[in-house]
Amino acid sequence: MHRSLRAVILFAVLIASTGCLGPRLAQCPAQGGRPWQEVESEHFTLQTDLPIEEANKAARYLEQTRAAILAAAWPSASTRKMARVTVYVFGQSSDFENLFPRRVAGFFSLQGDEPFIVLHGPPDTWEKRFSGFSEASSSTLKHELTHHLSTYTLLRRPHWLSEGLAEFLETLRLSKDGRTATMGTPHIDSAVFMKKVLDLSQRGLLRDNEWSMQRVLAWDDRRRDEFEDWELATNYSGSWLLVHWLYNTQPDAFARFQGMLAQGKDPVPSQRDALPELSSARLDKRLFEYLQSGSYEEITVQVPPVANSFSERTLDDAEVHALRGMLALTAAGMSQEDRAARRKLARAEYEEVLRLEPEGMLALEVQLTDASPEETVSLSRAAVEAHPHEARAWLLLGEALRVGRSPPEVAEREAAYKKAVELAPGDASAANGLAWLYVTQQRYAEAMPLASRAIELAPWNALILDTFAMAAAGLGRCPEAILAEQRALDMLQEQPNETLEKEFRARLAAFTPTSCVPQLTP
Repeated sequence: MHRSLRAVILFAVLIASTGCLGPRLAQCPAQGGRPWQEVESEHFTLQTDLPIEEANKAARYLEQTRAAILAAAWPSASTRKMARVTVYVFGQSSDFENLFPRRVAGFFSLQGDEPFIVLHGPPDTWEKRFSGFSEASSSTLKHELTHHLSTYTLLRRPHWLSEGLAEFLETLRLSKDGRTATMGTPHIDSAVFMKKVLDLSQRGLLRDNEWSMQRVLAWDDRRRDEFEDWELATNYSGSWLLVHWLYNTQPDAFARFQGMLAQGKDPVPSQRDALPELSSARLDKRLFEYLQSGSYEEITVQVPPVANSFSERTLDDAEVHALRGMLALTAAGMSQEDRAARRKLARAEYEEVLRLEPEGMLALEVQLTDASPEETVSLSRAAVEAHPHEARAWLLLGEALRVGRSPPEVAEREAAYKKAVELAPGDASAANGLAWLYVTQQRYAEAMPLASRAIELAPWNALILDTFAMAAAGLGRCPEAILAEQRALDMLQEQPNETLEKEFRARLAAFTPTSCVPQLTP
């Protein structure tokens, strides 16, 4: 997630939450609010209450931005199969600000296997110029898309590199015709901020006199709300500085480092080997001198053309209430402040879904959120009976039957997953569900193709990575098992789960390059 903190830090201004009414949603379409549209392009599903002309413009800009980032950073990945990204856009920025915690400018979620981005305002506002004297600008969309696209190329990603690349490509500048893009433009906010921080640090005037750039390089997996504001700001801005400096002063070594990560090598020794200067006691001084020099290189790359025709439809009222409920729940998970109020909003939206379409798939999924294990199974069976051609219904049934151990329940679970895979071969969760079932039955050869498909579609999903690791271990492919489990642990830095982390670490500890016996928790 990308948070705009620099202005807060630089000027010591705290922006209060909008008004005193607490979190709230805009009027829904049935009460006179703006209708929500869905626009589908090749790689995105856009859902928004922007006017349809703006929605199509946004879809085109999404595709152009994706193509530009890949052309600039990972051109070899441009034809790789990737999961479709859902993008939710609030037409009015005030609607976004009224729902989400302060300082959240927009965000990208990799929870589960369905990535989504949340933005606000028409696409012309997604680029923010640093000043009126330069064309240099930043973009939350570019930042968040970089996070997503990098998971397909960099198998291991230390935190500073992940955020540094996102900040670096945030300033990527598309030409007006969308045919070229220029990268390397400094992130002016980050540059100004780090110049001030490094200057104060070298003069011994920084509040934390033990701080150095080594703190940025060691950015740990604490939740963002566990950092002080200034510390989080130095991590983001310092990460940008490291990437911009390496890109301009050590391009070959930096490319070699990323190549090592793309092969799945351990980031710590790889960094020590390829970029030894990052461990130097003179690093802070070198970076300060780099900022003072103001010398950098910009490169223009060709951007391949994107399609300009999209499918459109208007979301019905139940769909609108379902997505509003999901977004309210997402907002509730971001901050302790006003969490209960946001959950109350979500509950009200889901109640509307139940009222509008009591037999629909959306309503059944809402009912499952509060159902007991027994109720979950019966509701899921009802879902496949009512919606036999919906892959989601079969997947829900397969998941509901995970607690069952009797032969008939296990057979029903396998049949449900198989049907889900048949109906939705591009669904990573369906492939992973069936693969994990086979792993628990020691049917590793059958599990591996499914696990490979799932990991290709959702390489950021820790559970999918763990399934692949167990399948590889079962086949005696120990180096692959070790790498996948290490990657699963890496992803838990962005999606913390203490229970899973303990489980994954225990599995990894039992693996060696020549011996790996799966330790399973069905």
